[in-house]
Amino acid sequence: MKFKQLNWWTLVTLGIFLLLNVLLSLVVFHTSRATFARSEIAALVLVLVPLVLFWGGLRVGLYLLALVQALYLAGYCSALYRLVQLPKLPLVLRGGALIAVLIALGALLYWFRLAWQARQALTKERVQRYLKFRK
Repeated sequence: MKFKQLNWWTLVTLGIFLLLNVLLSLVVFHTSRATFARSEIAALVLVLVPLVLFWGGLRVGLYLLALVQALYLAGYCSALYRLVQLPKLPLVLRGGALIAVLIALGALLYWFRLAWQARQALTKERVQRYLKFRK
């Protein structure tokens, strides 16, 4: 059950990242469309490849997903800092973007909680399998 939730929340955090990337890159920070497109493609590849590995039963996929999510966490913290430091940004736009980033951080922290529980379940399963053959 935890693995289904983890898979679903992985896709949810990816969707949140893609939407937040649209908001922050194009609307707030005014980056070029080419840079935006590259970041969207990189985000898809960085999440979907480890997710496929995890679906294939390789535990390394879970660890790679955690690494990617940690990178997103650093990106969200950077976005919070940049939003606070922009002097010319209208207050309504700044407030909306700050709320969106905080929601994304909450979803990401929930993903880390689910990943930790999935890792504990995988470890417990591996120990039980080892103890069964040890007897």
